[in-house]
Amino acid sequence: MTRQQVLAISMLVLGCLLLSPWRPWPAELSENSVGSWLRIEPQLIEQRLGVLGRIQAVRQVTVAAPFAGLLQALPIAPGQQVAAGDIIAVLDTAELDPQVRQAEAQLLQSQRALRQLQAWASGSEMAQAKRAQVMASSSLELAQAALKQTQRLFDRGIVARQEVEALQQQVVMLQQDLLDARQHLRQTRERGQGVDLRLASIELDAAQARQRELAALRNQREVRAPFSGLLVPRPSEDRQLALQVGQLASQGTPLFVLVDLSQLQVRAALEQSDLHKVHEGMFVQVSGDGFAGHTLNGRVVAVGQQARTEEGQGAWFDLLIALDTQPDPVALGVRLGMSAQVTVLLYSNEQALAVPAAALRTDDGSGHYVLYRADDYQPGRNVVVTPLRAVPQGVEVQGLEAGWVWVE
Repeated sequence: MTRQQVLAISMLVLGCLLLSPWRPWPAELSENSVGSWLRIEPQLIEQRLGVLGRIQAVRQVTVAAPFAGLLQALPIAPGQQVAAGDIIAVLDTAELDPQVRQAEAQLLQSQRALRQLQAWASGSEMAQAKRAQVMASSSLELAQAALKQTQRLFDRGIVARQEVEALQQQVVMLQQDLLDARQHLRQTRERGQGVDLRLASIELDAAQARQRELAALRNQREVRAPFSGLLVPRPSEDRQLALQVGQLASQGTPLFVLVDLSQLQVRAALEQSDLHKVHEGMFVQVSGDGFAGHTLNGRVVAVGQQARTEEGQGAWFDLLIALDTQPDPVALGVRLGMSAQVTVLLYSNEQALAVPAAALRTDDGSGHYVLYRADDYQPGRNVVVTPLRAVPQGVEVQGLEAGWVWVE
């Protein structure tokens, strides 16, 4: 064979090799390996937990009778919606009115007593006490002058000793009268000061508070709704007959329950095994058979710290979900006490990468890796990954980019 023939054959073989579809096998694969390359790309991965619960109101208030009285009117029947300030009951004030008048009389008396003490220094009692002291002092001065004059006459032998002694006794008595008058004046002056004045002021404050309290109660004869909501009957444990006009209501007697429909929540039961998965702030979706196809959004606001007391196997904990405010939840078919399907979003990652469990391999150091290639024409290579969590798509891992993994 000539040199030219050998060169031509070599060029032909090289051309065939370049044009053939043959690709090299990765070092870990052989032509007898069973498996396939799987495309992986970033995707939304979520973990959700479903529980059952019931719709209830965040705020409900028992409207009670502010004072004892007969029910004069019940303008709104239970089961109707009311606006804030609507009159829902009217009470008769016949039993309250005498207390109001008595409180007003006591207030007037307390005001008069305080004014008298405040003007005590110029009052009649102080004037009488001062006059009594002046008269006692004048009488004593006259008696002392008479005694002095009689003593001189006695010294000259003009009068008898008995006259001197009588005047001496009179002076002693008048001195005591003056002391008593001064004591009385001091006591009278003290009555308009110090403890008496403070006591009168306290009594006036108490009388004013009592009068304001009763007046405020009387102004509540028209019982009004404190906020907009649904008016429902009294609590079921109250076994009395339904309220009627003319019925006597004692102070504090429950009349209605007002429920705020704009602020709803769901109370659900969380099993002990799921307790560690849920925490406050998690996003929640709530649906139900009666919701007219609507889904309500909300957030976890509380996870029970103590297990429920109901009998049954296992431990269950309260899960409280606050629903987003709805302008008209009734129009959406939402009713208080309805059962609800609660879906708690435990985890969400919009750019997650998941591989089948069969794609994960373990090295001698108990690490994890996958056989990976970025494009389908490249050879495979081992890439160390960190498994994060099991998901419906397989296992979410960290350390990869979009590409291909070998699945046996």
